[in-house]
Amino acid sequence: RGGPGTDPGRHAGGHHRPPAGQPGVPIVTVHRTRHLPEGASRGRLIVPEPVESATTAALSASRGHDGRHEGLVYWAGRRDGDDTVIVAAVAPRCEHGPFRVSAPANEIGRIARVARHRGLAILAQVHSHPGDDTRHSDGDDDMVLMPFEGMYSLVVGRYGDGSVRPELGAGLHQFQDGRWVRIPCEAPGPLVIVPPMLGD
Repeated sequence: RGGPGTDPGRHAGGHHRPPAGQPGVPIVTVHRTRHLPEGASRGRLIVPEPVESATTAALSASRGHDGRHEGLVYWAGRRDGDDTVIVAAVAPRCEHGPFRVSAPANEIGRIARVARHRGLAILAQVHSHPGDDTRHSDGDDDMVLMPFEGMYSLVVGRYGDGSVRPELGAGLHQFQDGRWVRIPCEAPGPLVIVPPMLGD
């Protein structure tokens, strides 16, 4: 990971690109030299459906003159015991390309202030990968600015056209004991999507 244009604040990517597959869906695997541990989530991640929709729309809109780019969104909310309750999405100003996205430290500080102004905190991040491999890359592990215990990181495939839901292909990770851990997809999982109108 790294190279020209890498920002020390936040950079997602670190991918390997084999020969392309079907048009518009590059075959891309993330670059990992270290073992990515797996473990159970500590608490639940509770997200309203409108935040889910706003997130995928923002990720899908990340583009440049050369086509689709990786995107990055943060989720703001409050902690309730072990649970993380999200109430809003925040899209930072990023530098981005087909296989990278970065938000500088001062931009992350700005969105943190925006959240605090509303009594919220930045509790999770969501970024896109070009293909269907939604594991953290080594770079994703290293370049999250100031991760904290219990923080969540989701990876959405196909430049945001994929789902944020792990059972539909998203990669869910949580910062536990000083390292990022991939949360396996189980039913029911720790990600709870809440509709705007609850029924039976």
